[in-house]
Amino acid sequence: MKNTVYLVILFLLLTSTVKDGYAQRFYGGINAGLTASEVSGDRAAGPDKLGWFASVFTNTHLTTYSFLQLELMYVQKGSRVVPDEPGDRDYKFYLQYVEIPVVFKFDFSVFGELPYVDRLAGEFGLSMSVLVDHFEEENGLEMDLTASRPFNTAELNALIGLYYPIGEIMEMHLRFSQGVTPLRPHEGGTKVWYNRGQYNTVWSFGLSFTFF
Repeated sequence: MKNTVYLVILFLLLTSTVKDGYAQRFYGGINAGLTASEVSGDRAAGPDKLGWFASVFTNTHLTTYSFLQLELMYVQKGSRVVPDEPGDRDYKFYLQYVEIPVVFKFDFSVFGELPYVDRLAGEFGLSMSVLVDHFEEENGLEMDLTASRPFNTAELNALIGLYYPIGEIMEMHLRFSQGVTPLRPHEGGTKVWYNRGQYNTVWSFGLSFTFF
């Protein structure tokens, strides 16, 4: 909880700095939508855990065709295995994070007037997230592995995404997020240079509204 408070304070300070320094180019709004996520090393395939996210954002022009954007987001991550038949594995792994993404957003219209493509915008960047709650259950039995496999409180993620306008203030938003640092160790404690534990992978799809 203390780390969450620090993230909120950092977001407010950065927002204030952007607003004071670039008042004539300051914008803001909200994002919200659905997530599909998975956790590496969970003996499950595919992003089968559904959840949701919501965020507030502020951005400012870097050039005519690019923005620097800062967000404060709540996001659900984790993993899910739904049994096909009685006796199959039933696994739930629910994670809740407060996250601060910092992304570079750019307008594809700079590349020419291609149908539909010229209306797209892309983004890439990083985010820092803090775990605020978790729940894990297998075959109806709640699991508490924090003693043997403690969670990393903070997590670094790499982000890439696309925007498509569907109104004056509204855009469809698709984003892919990949954990760069692990959320906790593997079950057997195995580590190699490129794989230090279990990592979050999240696809999110939602709407972005710019109000000012």
